[in-house]
Amino acid sequence: MNNQCKTGLQFVIVLCCSFSSNLLAQPYAFITNQLDNNVAVIDLVTNAVIKSIAVKGKPVGVAVNHVNHQVYISTPEGAGFTVLDGHTLEVINRIKVGGASVGIAVSSDGQRIFVADWYENSVSIFNTTDLHLEKKMTVGKSPSGLAISSDNRWLYVANRMDDSISQIDLEKLSIRNTIKVGAHPFGISLDKAAQRLYSANVESNDVSVLSTEGSNLKRLARIKVGGRPYASALALDGKLLFVTNQDDSTVSVIDTKTLREIKQIAVGEKPEGISTLPDDRHVYVANWFDGTVSVIDAHTLSVVQTIITGEGSRAFGDFISR
Repeated sequence: MNNQCKTGLQFVIVLCCSFSSNLLAQPYAFITNQLDNNVAVIDLVTNAVIKSIAVKGKPVGVAVNHVNHQVYISTPEGAGFTVLDGHTLEVINRIKVGGASVGIAVSSDGQRIFVADWYENSVSIFNTTDLHLEKKMTVGKSPSGLAISSDNRWLYVANRMDDSISQIDLEKLSIRNTIKVGAHPFGISLDKAAQRLYSANVESNDVSVLSTEGSNLKRLARIKVGGRPYASALALDGKLLFVTNQDDSTVSVIDTKTLREIKQIAVGEKPEGISTLPDDRHVYVANWFDGTVSVIDAHTLSVVQTIITGEGSRAFGDFISR
């Protein structure tokens, strides 16, 4: 083979590999449809649902492992979680946990899965290598939302019926702190610098802001929002916090510098799960009663698209791959 042919073949191989890599890196949103018992997969380039994956057990929570490209779906009526392959978009495993799994999260290094059990008042920790249970820890009543620090040192747990947040030391696997917040905290968000934690408090219609600097928890503020806030997500380098208000069918926008609500954006009925695209600008909101996802532009603070997903869209957690 002459040099010209070799060069041409090498170019084709590189092009094919690049194309294949781009396919594998395709970003998706994984939306749990609790009433349909499935997960709708949205192609985030076209904003079209490309597949619905059957998942038994009334799926609610979502955690995307950005390292091994798996997706974990909590199934409260399946007493555990389902594992999806993020490339093939197929179910590859089902793991039993206990009572009713709701909140679910994965460490940024992709090595651990954390599952909050609503009925057993516990958080179970699994490794992702063989999905072996490392430890089951007792926390407060009805644990729901979970957040992990970027260095994977701390796990934060919203204990809904105790009106508190627990801080777990992931090196010692022990509870370091528990602090009171508003009434019935559910979804929680931690900023990238791991300096602030935001808790959506369902019954007090507000958001608690906690300082997490120096591994300590300190209450900074409580911000009034809409009716029955459920979950939150940060955007624009943490400058804005978006909070879903179930009863108002709105999303509150909070300026994280002034700690004031600056706008409420109308979305679909009964918004719940919320997550931000890797572009840090577009925020996706799952609307439970509408069976849709609203797409918010964080620059214009407006809904730019609505996507039909399925019955009972909840998507509680980090549901966007990158």
